[in-house]
Amino acid sequence: MRDSNGRRALLIAMVVTVASWLASGSVLFAQDLTAPSRVVDEYLVGLATGDTATLNSLIDGPMKQKNRHLVLSPDTYAQFLRDHYAGVDMTVEDIVPAGDEMRARVRFDYPEEPSSVIEFILSQTDGQWKITDEVF
Repeated sequence: MRDSNGRRALLIAMVVTVASWLASGSVLFAQDLTAPSRVVDEYLVGLATGDTATLNSLIDGPMKQKNRHLVLSPDTYAQFLRDHYAGVDMTVEDIVPAGDEMRARVRFDYPEEPSSVIEFILSQTDGQWKITDEVF
């Protein structure tokens, strides 16, 4: 009887250990995949709504240099964005790892113009994912 209880306790301890390990690993893995996706989604909403403050908070590096107008003339640029992206369907086609970066391909379907695809490059800056460049 004692031997059976010992085996059961050992089995329970093993199951709890493995379950804890899997849970912690899967949570970290999920965060690594969802954080860049969330950044891209928030960026696209910022484009559509003209939310220059949000857009500026989601970019860094070369992307920040290219988009200085977010800070220099936020009100004017906000209206431009709302007008430019009115009726545009923006679809994230995929987000894939590329070394220590992530690459997000986004399709822009304009009502009156040909569609285009932009690849956003995301990098971690101070532990946070940011869009650091774009490729047309």
